[in-house]
Amino acid sequence: MVIESLRGLPFLSTLDEDALLRLAPYVHELTFSAGQTILLEGDPCQTVCFVVRGLVRTRRMSLGGREHVLAYLGPGDVTNLISSLDGDPALVSVEAATEATLYAIPCERFRELMRDHHAVALEVLKHLAGDVRRLTDMVEDLALHTVRARLARFLLAQADDPSSSRHWTQQEISSRIGTVREMVGRMLRAFVDEGLVRRERGRLVITDREGLEREAARE
Repeated sequence: MVIESLRGLPFLSTLDEDALLRLAPYVHELTFSAGQTILLEGDPCQTVCFVVRGLVRTRRMSLGGREHVLAYLGPGDVTNLISSLDGDPALVSVEAATEATLYAIPCERFRELMRDHHAVALEVLKHLAGDVRRLTDMVEDLALHTVRARLARFLLAQADDPSSSRHWTQQEISSRIGTVREMVGRMLRAFVDEGLVRRERGRLVITDREGLEREAARE
């Protein structure tokens, strides 16, 4: 079962049966409940973790307690990849957003995999390139757009994502778009008053998409 699960991970899908059999003894299955910490920013590199089931989030925390969520990761995604490459401490904290199961592989063993299997190294490069693009967009969003525009862009992105069915709290939204919960609440009330969205059974429904798109485009 471990072999089949490993074969289903994008990073390891190119490995043949023999390589997977050699890797399997190093793989540890870890299960976390929602809200449980998986990794703390600054921890030494011990393992690379692949999400097998559930959802986890990566975040950075300021000295003043402000949180910014960098990404939500689901099955097939990986955490602590950068530390496995440079050997430095973890860049981000990781916690389970839902009950989650991960496969942990020692950092040293993962580096050996990349050295011995060029296809794995190429998959890592592809993943890192995607991260650079995503983080570049995030920096642009924070630097060039107001909180109101960022909130509009977030709501549109969630509406356009067919896989997005989770309920976002105002605290989670604020951590995602780089502001505070009070600001999110104030902007959402303004959107409702302006007829851009409406509240329906505890959820937000977009009622004026063109208007919300205009807000999303503002600098």
